[in-house]
Amino acid sequence: MEKFEIKYDNSDAEIETAYKLFQKKYMLRRNVMFSIVYAIAAGLGVNFVIGNSTNMAGYILIVLGLGMLFSTWARPYYARKKLMKTLQSFGGETYTAAFAEKHITVDTEILPDEETEIVAVTRDGVMTVGEDVEIPPEQEIKHDKTKIELAANTLDSMETEEMFLLFVNRSLIYIFPKRCLSEEQVTAVREYFDDKNI
Repeated sequence: MEKFEIKYDNSDAEIETAYKLFQKKYMLRRNVMFSIVYAIAAGLGVNFVIGNSTNMAGYILIVLGLGMLFSTWARPYYARKKLMKTLQSFGGETYTAAFAEKHITVDTEILPDEETEIVAVTRDGVMTVGEDVEIPPEQEIKHDKTKIELAANTLDSMETEEMFLLFVNRSLIYIFPKRCLSEEQVTAVREYFDDKNI
């Protein structure tokens, strides 16, 4: 297949939608199964309390079951909000994705030197730092292209009306919004994923 490139950016709404789809794809079944277990525990607790209102184990089961039910469904929401807050601190970024026979390379376009921010990972998240601040090497964020080897990764894709999603090893997601692509590019991405069985 012939190599091609696309240039795109991701809006906050696209990122949030993509992350919701990611959570639904990889977390929904597990959350439902755990919810059934926690509901059974809470139900047993209610049964114990009905049989004996002084049964402490029943009250503990009710509290634990309901607490874990809440946690199971609230955790994805708060994880998504935290991710969005972190990503918003980066500001808008533009990307180039190159689709080749055996890999996909994603590159973040860097601003000209005079406009480039220096950022580092700190206790408070990713922060902009002044040029005179010395950053330990393990905290420095470097610009590198991401090369996704098709043979070395478990890849899956999804197409919606607004975007293509590429899931990498159930831990990473790439979003290719259709609003940034021509009709030919939309067709090329779709055919690429079909051709590679992604």
